[in-house]
Amino acid sequence: MSARTILIIIFCCCPPIVSAGGYKVTHLVDEKVFEGTTLLTDMSDRKRPKVVEVDFKGNVLWQYIPPWPASGALLDAARLDNDNILITVRDSGIYEINRERQIVWRHEDPEASHDADRLPNGNTLYNLGWQKKGEDVVREVDSGGALVWAWNGLEDYDREPFANIKREGWMHVNSVTRLENGNTLISIRNFNTVAEVSPQKRVVRDWTFRGKDKRTGLESRGKIQGVRNHEPEILSNGHMLVALRKPHRFVEFDLETEDVIWSWTHPGGDRELRTNREANRLPNGNTLCSAGNKLLEIAQDGTIVWQMLAPTGGENHRKFHKAIRIGADGQSYGG
Repeated sequence: MSARTILIIIFCCCPPIVSAGGYKVTHLVDEKVFEGTTLLTDMSDRKRPKVVEVDFKGNVLWQYIPPWPASGALLDAARLDNDNILITVRDSGIYEINRERQIVWRHEDPEASHDADRLPNGNTLYNLGWQKKGEDVVREVDSGGALVWAWNGLEDYDREPFANIKREGWMHVNSVTRLENGNTLISIRNFNTVAEVSPQKRVVRDWTFRGKDKRTGLESRGKIQGVRNHEPEILSNGHMLVALRKPHRFVEFDLETEDVIWSWTHPGGDRELRTNREANRLPNGNTLCSAGNKLLEIAQDGTIVWQMLAPTGGENHRKFHKAIRIGADGQSYGG
């Protein structure tokens, strides 16, 4: 039996659809999922974006709907060690919400966009996606909101083939992560590139993927095929896990050789993963993914062990942006 045949069987032999809380669970293999709940951002209703925590059946356990008018997208939600939730709202800023749905901390910056992380020292690291050339695309602020570090990429990327790109900003950074070595991992969507940047604001290494993006006009070279990278993370095994498009897939690769170790495409076809955005590796080896109107948990052998669809209706196909798993052990995985 071919790998393709196996994937078709996996996709077709799914349990009945279960509707609960507006979400539809189409796949659930109880003995293979990583136990816990899932915290996600939901843009199904553009006018009322929300943060939601669900169980595996799609039941809503907790949710937060921002009380102010939603002029921008709610793109990120991260669970902090104190069980509060850090959210990022484009055109507004970054907010820390407690479980009683009270705002306990805020940093107003309308340029904040896709991603914000609370660092161990209490500072907050975040990206700015739609910046013009030369403007900050990453910022770090202290608890009082004072700027302590920023990066604009000019010293390393004001060169061909990147210098003259102009599509939703220059670089269009869409995620940022502070690594254990003190460097910062930055996803540069418009360059089809992930960069590791030192505290001295210089790129110490980067990975560029191979492909031509019609939207930017960039034709980039690299060993791994793909464009518009989203949400890279460096795994404990030293590999990188990243969402790529053209083809639409999730890829794990060796940082040194750039050999692909694992990749996954949806058995339903490329369209099923359009606007794929995030992949988080869970402790049991599964991968929690977001892609447009669906969240998925994928086993190492490619089996879909959980899939939840967003509410139907509306023209917005970018309904789910990010999701993390809150394990039964109380720890958060992803972000």
